[in-house]
Amino acid sequence: MPDMFSRRRLLQAAPALALPSDLQNAVRTLDRVDLVDPSRGRTIPTRIYLPEAPGAWPVVFFSHGFGGSFSAFANTGRLWASRGLVVIHPTHSDSLQIPDPGLASDDARALREAFAGASGGRSGEGLAAVLERPAFLRSRLADIRFLQALVRSRDNRLPEAARERIDPARMGMAVHSFGAYLTLVLCGARLSPSPPPPLPVGFRSGIVISGQGSGRLGLAPGAFEKMTLPLFSITGSRDFGAAGEPPSWRLEAFERSRPGRKYAAILDGFRHGDFDAPDQEPVLGRTAERLRLLQAAFWRATLAGDPSGWLDLDRAAGSSRAGFPMEIRRR
Repeated sequence: MPDMFSRRRLLQAAPALALPSDLQNAVRTLDRVDLVDPSRGRTIPTRIYLPEAPGAWPVVFFSHGFGGSFSAFANTGRLWASRGLVVIHPTHSDSLQIPDPGLASDDARALREAFAGASGGRSGEGLAAVLERPAFLRSRLADIRFLQALVRSRDNRLPEAARERIDPARMGMAVHSFGAYLTLVLCGARLSPSPPPPLPVGFRSGIVISGQGSGRLGLAPGAFEKMTLPLFSITGSRDFGAAGEPPSWRLEAFERSRPGRKYAAILDGFRHGDFDAPDQEPVLGRTAERLRLLQAAFWRATLAGDPSGWLDLDRAAGSSRAGFPMEIRRR
């Protein structure tokens, strides 16, 4: 990576990013909610973070990385909920932690072997190749489409505490890694070949953590050119792709989509799994907490219609420089 990301430079004094000082809500966690999609015979284990306070709060779906589960990004989910969001974390069919018994045996075998190979176990189909299997994206799209339908109708399958607090008209999509790929698709990235319709629609904005650039997963050159929704793309100086792509590859959607309400954050020293570091973590925690607050500002602007969120983001970008622990860009 360029010298802008070097640890030595980041030890130099740098002004703190301006961040919102929102009133925090007490947060309630619905630790596991099993939501059954009868059309597929699929149970989606789900965790929900929500404000304790009554109200009609915007809804964000958070899609975990490949092999993960609803337990991913718990610090992020709780902070967003404390800032006035209902955050729904589904577990997708590619989860290793909570395996899906309905996953086709060949896909399940390839999934297990890919992660075993990545961790030094017996070799099989490589992780980058397994990610290309269409079943995993199709299943995730179906999960989000089903969950959206529950939210829109305030379906009784949702816990009462969630039904009472959701505003179906204000939905955002946030994700990490392979989940970021899902958000790019739902925010307008074009795939070749296109996934089968219908795609989930109605999102106002998206946050993409460790997203993908062109060259894989059906993302050809020009895939991002027609993306118009507000987007916040996030990577780290050590956040490499499954096939070794550099962190700059993860910002292609930010760089190549249509300008206007596009933001990016580059976090020095952060690897692929570091973005939810707790604020008490001595090396990365302070920067991770600043990131979560800026993410909350983005949701405040795009889902709550509060222009102070844009001011916080623009102030952060205006005072940011290459070489800071967290560089913020805007287009």
